[in-house]
Amino acid sequence: MTHQENESLFTLGKTQAIKCSGFSSEKEFKKNRAKQKNFTYHCHLCCPTLKELQTQIKELEIQLQEKQLHLERFGVSIDYAMALPEDMRSIYRQGDALYFSSQKDWDILGASSYMQPHLGDNMIGSPASLENTRAALQAGVTTIGNISQYFGWDYPEYSDLEARTEHTVKAIKLMASFKESGTLIHSNLDDGYGPVADDLGMLIGYALLEQYIVEDLLHASLAHSYGDMFHSPFKRLVFLSALKKIHHGNLVGSMIFTNKLGRCQQDVERNTAHLSQCLLTDMAGQYIYETGHAVTVMGNRGLTIHTTPDEIIHTLEYAKELESYIPELVKTINTDLIDSTADQIIKNGTRFFKQILSYFEKSVDITDPYALMLAVKRTGIQTLSRTLAPEGTDTITTDYKLYHERRI
Repeated sequence: MTHQENESLFTLGKTQAIKCSGFSSEKEFKKNRAKQKNFTYHCHLCCPTLKELQTQIKELEIQLQEKQLHLERFGVSIDYAMALPEDMRSIYRQGDALYFSSQKDWDILGASSYMQPHLGDNMIGSPASLENTRAALQAGVTTIGNISQYFGWDYPEYSDLEARTEHTVKAIKLMASFKESGTLIHSNLDDGYGPVADDLGMLIGYALLEQYIVEDLLHASLAHSYGDMFHSPFKRLVFLSALKKIHHGNLVGSMIFTNKLGRCQQDVERNTAHLSQCLLTDMAGQYIYETGHAVTVMGNRGLTIHTTPDEIIHTLEYAKELESYIPELVKTINTDLIDSTADQIIKNGTRFFKQILSYFEKSVDITDPYALMLAVKRTGIQTLSRTLAPEGTDTITTDYKLYHERRI
């Protein structure tokens, strides 16, 4: 598929993984897997160079074939400098993550015939939103984030907020132009709002704000994600149910992240307990709700440059062993309680979302995505969360807040 942009013909690429999948896009592939109650798995590779990325992908592919495992997608960390305009990158390059000097470098992401690439940090929402999104699409990457970082992250080196907002809106519009080809705008809600959202209703409210801007105003498709800051299995399932409901059953998620709260830094092998809990809960959630989120398989050391393909494969082997338990495990889950609790946080979240729109409607055109985004960013989500925080006893406190109060 092609798109006319800036007077030049722009072509959406196709990765080797999609070419080999038999499906038109990752979105269609994941929808099919979810409908069949089959799981998709996601890992994250923290590689400092493209050469190291190629080496790790090759090692993963060899083990996937030898052990008859499947791992459908991978995310990567990209250098902080990639978030900035090209003429600033050489100054701020950190050298601890991937750096793309040309389209040929971006294209390396799509070379695996096993795994589809995912891009999140320092993409949509950054000062370099448009140029990075264009390059990623040409490489065949169709799930790109992280829109929540527009609201939650700052780039002190780049002070032109108007230009950053304009580039973000243009990137979303570019994604929207390929909507029928399966593009999804990823949002890790924990990443953007976790530290300022004290209850799950507020987090859903921010999800509704993103949905209003990205889908209603700019006509792209949004893939909401979470998990980093969810310690409670119950809350993980409640939030998944709520996301499916606010997307009216049409959600195709990106991935559910592994909980990072309370991990052991001294003896990383003890993190197997945390990882296994997330695997069981998230696999059960996908079996019940069929949202297409990939289940994250992570090494016990977490997201570090020291994590090896062997560690990822080890967790993937755990997941494979757990799969047979899921059909019986879900019989023990009170979905009525989960869904009714989800309804409550949606009620609170809808109220919070409407309060945000009311807060701005007298000063900006809330039907103009650029104006609304800029107003929210200038005001700050910290201010909105503090000023419009819901009152009452029907709220459900986020695990991030509980963890930092040392209650879990």
